[in-house]
Amino acid sequence: MQPSYISVMNVFTQQTRYTVPLFQRPYVWKKEDQWQPLWDDVREAAERVLNAQGKPVSSHFLGTVVLDQTLNPTFSLPRREVIDGQQRLTTLQLVLKAAEHALDELRSTVAGDEDATRAVDIASRQIAPLTSNPAYADDEERYQVWPTNEDRPAFRDVMDSTVSEAPKLPDSRMAQAYRYFRDEFRGWLMVGPHGARAMALASALKDHLRLIVLDLDTTDEPQAIFETLNAHGTPLLPADLIKNWLLWEGTRQGLPTDKLYLDFWQPFDRAIDHWRALTGTGHAARARVDTFLGNWLTRHVRQPIPAKHLYDRFLSFVREGGPRTPEGKLDVAALMADIAEDAKRFRLIENPMGNSRFDTFLRRLGVMDIVVFHPLLLELMGRAGSDAADRDAAGVALESYLVRRVVCGYQTRGYGTLAITLLDRVAAVPEGQPAAPAILQALGESTGSDRWPDDAAFQAEWCRKKFYGNLRRNRVLMILRAIEEHYQREGTKSEPVLSFNFDELEIEHILPQAWEAHWPLDETVTTREDRNWWLHGIGNLTLISGSLNKELSHGPWIAADDAASKRSGLQLHSKLELNARLLRDHAGAWDEAGMQARANALFSTARQIWPAAVAATA
Repeated sequence: MQPSYISVMNVFTQQTRYTVPLFQRPYVWKKEDQWQPLWDDVREAAERVLNAQGKPVSSHFLGTVVLDQTLNPTFSLPRREVIDGQQRLTTLQLVLKAAEHALDELRSTVAGDEDATRAVDIASRQIAPLTSNPAYADDEERYQVWPTNEDRPAFRDVMDSTVSEAPKLPDSRMAQAYRYFRDEFRGWLMVGPHGARAMALASALKDHLRLIVLDLDTTDEPQAIFETLNAHGTPLLPADLIKNWLLWEGTRQGLPTDKLYLDFWQPFDRAIDHWRALTGTGHAARARVDTFLGNWLTRHVRQPIPAKHLYDRFLSFVREGGPRTPEGKLDVAALMADIAEDAKRFRLIENPMGNSRFDTFLRRLGVMDIVVFHPLLLELMGRAGSDAADRDAAGVALESYLVRRVVCGYQTRGYGTLAITLLDRVAAVPEGQPAAPAILQALGESTGSDRWPDDAAFQAEWCRKKFYGNLRRNRVLMILRAIEEHYQREGTKSEPVLSFNFDELEIEHILPQAWEAHWPLDETVTTREDRNWWLHGIGNLTLISGSLNKELSHGPWIAADDAASKRSGLQLHSKLELNARLLRDHAGAWDEAGMQARANALFSTARQIWPAAVAATA
């Protein structure tokens, strides 16, 4: 390994192409974390040049770039593969293109000032050659840096743009970087003596930004070096290391890595904002792609995977298990195909689009925000023996188990262990057979703090629990929505045809929280304390598809002389079956007795939607 401490000008005037291999992550740098700090460094260097007055100017160290020597065809330009530092090199090209255009813009400002015009011309001529190779054989050799596949259209778009013609892909991250730096350069150049600032900016960019460039020897191992380097910019994700390992292993086996990438990994890089977005909160926040890969690996090894050990556990899996070719080698294509298929399933788990019972379960699971069962769901969705009916049955069992425990207030600490137990049970099911019976049996056998609440326990909590203010609001909304959907199916004997958007429903207290003005209390029947308890119970809660105004919401149940009332407001504003039944069964009055009766009526529906273990097994 041969290190060199060189300037940006020396990096980009060697008539060398810096190509980014497939295993590298896509371009991920962004304004707050990288572009703005880099601009601060460039500005400070330019101002040091501007104020040097003949004294030496200190340089700024940008970081390290690791390059691997690569054979190139006759008459083509020398090529180096970028093992580490591609984010930095790519950004420098965008910066130089932005500076080139900002300097060209400045020409009209200094027109008529001979000295300033000459200075701007010199600065522009010094920067322009750093953004392209003049002696190219093929068109793509024009580009000093050649990014990984998914980034090439956006990179070419920026590097082929002109002063007057902006990039045609303005929403790409690279176009955003280019615009950011061009705006900053333009603002800085317009202050003070334009010619001197143009020369100072050019000098800062080409002479006073420096890199350590490490050229690997033939005895160095690029893969091992990549794995141990964590770039000075955005940290490498475990997913980046896994991608690297898979494509390097494919290269080692002589496989067509371009095709492997395009067929199986490109979706992760194409939807970069989705897959690299953080999921979870606080110290548990992780990039979605890492969360997915942790779930995928848990599915296969049937053990929880700590986030910090994801890559190590992946290496153990592929070395000790994983699919094998007839020759006993790791089947890289099969492994990458498995990851790609599970990634599609993971997206459906997070964003179910269908109308099956299993899709409904996935939506409700998302509301409950319980994620430890995702590896089990990946296994269920990927099994040949698990058809739509099997998935529906498994979804009903899991949902019933979880919703009943939510209502009963049972702890969730054992869910991680339970999820692994269920994975083991499903793995033991013979290939081609349904998995739902094994899931049902395992859940039904749970005891103690992990038990599946029976009807008696479920009803006791259902009818006395303060739902509103005790459960998360979105869970209460989910429970009421499930009952409404059941009522509609029951009424039509088919899938409901809904004329409103369920996502816009709101929880409404039938007896309002501010009840004192219009709802007199008979303390011989109930106490104030009891009323304030009952009004938050499930019997007093409903849904509306549009907000009642304050007067109707807080009004009496029935008003004299056909004046506005709570009942008339519900009749006017709601088309829901929940409210149609409420108005039919309690037309004359609404009080604590009505709340108790309605809670029991709602429970009879809830126990059908979320059956007990025995009923679900039957």
